[in-house]
Amino acid sequence: MKEHKDHVVVITYGPSSEGSVTASPISHQTPAVPTPSLFAYSVTPSGFSSRRESVHVPGLVLRFITLVLCFVSALSLAVNVNRPSLRHHRTQSSSSFASYPELLYCFGVAVTGFVYTSLQTFKGVCDITHKGVLISEPLSDYISFILDQVICYLLVSSSSVAIAWIQHINEDGIITLRNNSIVSVSMSFSAFLVLTLSTLLSGYKLCKRFMW
Repeated sequence: MKEHKDHVVVITYGPSSEGSVTASPISHQTPAVPTPSLFAYSVTPSGFSSRRESVHVPGLVLRFITLVLCFVSALSLAVNVNRPSLRHHRTQSSSSFASYPELLYCFGVAVTGFVYTSLQTFKGVCDITHKGVLISEPLSDYISFILDQVICYLLVSSSSVAIAWIQHINEDGIITLRNNSIVSVSMSFSAFLVLTLSTLLSGYKLCKRFMW
């Protein structure tokens, strides 16, 4: 704090004709500039949380879309799970997808993808609302990056197997099953495409953790 001293001339008049002249110093204090506190401009997690939400929200949307597609894929086959008929009880053609390993594999992968994306969607909601209370973010990035690729491989492989089955089946007794299988394969392949985008986002988050 600096003080600048000036002199002020004071003239006093008394009963006598002579006036006394005195000079007294007066100090002008410059206004003190407040020292910024260490906590006044502390870094708050608001910017970080906004960046987190900008990454987590698109991933959450992609996983929810994958969840819906896997559910529709499994449901398309499950509607024909049991259609017993005395006429076709001993025939080779069966209206149940469980009789065909290709469709059974496709159904199992669709259910697996549905369960996995359900857990990931639930975790994504918890990450946005509770800031990663379920599992730490580094471990979550590793798990998501690995499992996303595994589910992507399963989806595309099951779609390929089911397409091969659809192309070789032309029997009239299973027209409904064949049509439902086409819907299931379409949904599985769409889920593969959406989950591929989610895998790229998981890889981006993992690379960003190493780079920054």
